[in-house]
Amino acid sequence: MIDLGRFELCLNVNDVHRSIDFYTKLGFRLISGDPGSGWAVMEYSNLKLALYQGHIAQNMLNFRGGDVSAIAARLKDKGMQLKSDAMSEKDGSMGAIIEDPDGNVIYFNTHPDEAK
Repeated sequence: MIDLGRFELCLNVNDVHRSIDFYTKLGFRLISGDPGSGWAVMEYSNLKLALYQGHIAQNMLNFRGGDVSAIAARLKDKGMQLKSDAMSEKDGSMGAIIEDPDGNVIYFNTHPDEAK
């Protein structure tokens, strides 16, 4: 089994403040982020929901904290085609992207301070 890291659903939103208000009313709580810069991470039970205004092109599944290079290698060993192989991102994190059969983006990303 591949350890993908912890799951986080990422939503592309039009107004991060309006979205924070909406999800707060649903029972989520703000746990991190910088709403003034267009992003926030909210939590409800064991679900982490990241809200991004102007940072991502589409909604995506995000797995954080795993060994991105090992994940990419294991996926390729299984014959899966990566949209973007393991690479260093501008912010110093490692990232890789794969799409499911319907074009939904699955992003693996780990900053050095959150690596296992």
